[in-house]
Amino acid sequence: MTTPPRIGSVWARRYPGYPQHNFDFRVTGVFTRDGVTYVEVEELESGAPRRGLLEYMLDYAEPVSSEDLHSAAKGEQSP
Repeated sequence: MTTPPRIGSVWARRYPGYPQHNFDFRVTGVFTRDGVTYVEVEELESGAPRRGLLEYMLDYAEPVSSEDLHSAAKGEQSP
């Protein structure tokens, strides 16, 4: 990934074969220190904060829109 994710963007992280590690999160911060980029996120379900290396946090993650995520939580179908 060449461009860091935008603050406020919503992502769904899905581990193949390990659904217990799946979670949805919102990016709350992106920063670089000594040439290494880190990302801070908030889990949407629990509100728990996480921080990690950008490449590790976004492994198996796909961006989603907040509208799609909100609709899915309500059990609605996207058009």
